[in-house]
Amino acid sequence: MVLVAVAWLGAKALSCWWWVFRTGEYSDTYYYFLEAREAVATLAASPGSSAVAVLAQAMPEYPTPAAWLLLAPYLLGADDPTSYRNVIIAITIVADAWFAFLLARNGGPAGVLAWVAFTAALGGLPLLRLDMLPAVAAGAAVLLLVRRRGGRAGVAIALGTAWKVWPLILAPLLLAGRSRVRGFLALGVSGMLLALASVAAGGWERLFSPLTYQGERGLQIEAVAALGPMWDWGRGLGTHVYYSSFHAYEVGGPGVHEALDATRVAQVAAALVCVAVVVRWVLKGTPTRPVAWLALSLVGAFVVTSPALSPQYLLWLAPFVAVLLGQAAAGGPQAPPWGLALATAGLLAVLCVLTTIIYPVAYTSLLEQRSTTDAALLVLTARNLGLVVLTLGSLVAAWRFTDGNHRKRRLATEQSRLE
Repeated sequence: MVLVAVAWLGAKALSCWWWVFRTGEYSDTYYYFLEAREAVATLAASPGSSAVAVLAQAMPEYPTPAAWLLLAPYLLGADDPTSYRNVIIAITIVADAWFAFLLARNGGPAGVLAWVAFTAALGGLPLLRLDMLPAVAAGAAVLLLVRRRGGRAGVAIALGTAWKVWPLILAPLLLAGRSRVRGFLALGVSGMLLALASVAAGGWERLFSPLTYQGERGLQIEAVAALGPMWDWGRGLGTHVYYSSFHAYEVGGPGVHEALDATRVAQVAAALVCVAVVVRWVLKGTPTRPVAWLALSLVGAFVVTSPALSPQYLLWLAPFVAVLLGQAAAGGPQAPPWGLALATAGLLAVLCVLTTIIYPVAYTSLLEQRSTTDAALLVLTARNLGLVVLTLGSLVAAWRFTDGNHRKRRLATEQSRLE
């Protein structure tokens, strides 16, 4: 495990230097900083207003606890972009280290090394985006569910949802094992406490703002459904790329409305398929073997059918595959097949590399017509098709391995025949 710790430390140090300090990169931390500074300035201009009420309105696209976390470095003295960025990096590295420790403690070195590989392949994103926090909370929840600790998993899902809404997608997996009542109770109580704190800090409208904010977005250039309009843009066929009010680059013009309609149909179809897989899993006794694939299926289906897809979404998937590989390496009657788990990890690693090529390396070629635009579109197409394959493959694996331990069942059948 010493070598694993050295690998983790080396990867973090290299990522910090190569992707952040060498290039002077700020990424989303600069946006966080500007929002925090504006919130504090608004408070200073309204001396009679409640500080809590004013500050709680900052960054409405994030749940209230996440917004407060992003305000905290500025309020505590990190009032310039560089010091603010460095505090965010420290927060994400601590979260990263905590999850790596959980993987090492519960699954051995394979899961940790997979986690190191995924986060390193994603470049500076894991360091500079708040998404590290909900990702590790969701990963911890899946790890706990594999170990049949539903109560703790429920708390982890609630905490992840407090940072970003998407970890709530994992709630059906709390049906695992005999602790399902405890799991849903823990999720409900933890979620209610967090919701009440959020309402007290920002009101009911602020509580639901992350959902209403996302619902109004257009078609982001990296979305799977945007591939057709983006290729039309690359050929100069009438579509255009623009920076929207949602702080994202979106594509507009002919075919976009139809693409958005297609995402809605795909979302319904994906939801029905996911429900069928989860129901089969429950009817088969909720074996732990496919839990990580189930998590990957649920979140992957959301990602590939969403009209919004950003580079950090790959970080959402990485913890589940790290858990999967650690589970397979640990062995036991409920362990997933090692070869299939390794293939899943290999595919995700390739997709992480392609994502880094898209952003930040070739991103400008997706915003402006350049000689490298076609190459960038090819990389984007390969990454998105790979995401679809990863999701479909995870669904198939989850369906296949909901029957529990095939080897154990075969031995039982042979023994019954002998009797």
